[in-house]
Amino acid sequence: MSDVTLYALAAHAAGDFLLQTDRQAAEKFDDPAVRTEHVAVYTSCFAPVAMAADWNQRGTLAFVVTLFGTHFVIDSQRWADDSEAFPTFSVWRDQALHVVALAVAVALAEVVNDD
Repeated sequence: MSDVTLYALAAHAAGDFLLQTDRQAAEKFDDPAVRTEHVAVYTSCFAPVAMAADWNQRGTLAFVVTLFGTHFVIDSQRWADDSEAFPTFSVWRDQALHVVALAVAVALAEVVNDD
């Protein structure tokens, strides 16, 4: 795992758990303005990641736009109802989608940076 990947996972944890308010968590699915607020705070957590990555402007822009867009789309949907057999399934599905999106954002930034 590269340093960028580790930093990105830490930024994700900060933005999606530590800095997300109860109001944002409750209202983001139904209110695009609240979702935008959450996604803006979330995305800002990745500024140190972009600086550590040493990407050019195009790589950084690709990273930030991909992060913001995918996070907004993922958080616009309640992905599944929890069942008694797996009461936290929706949280795990949501987080898996975010980690995949994060990997795509890093990979895209690396590819664009090499152009």
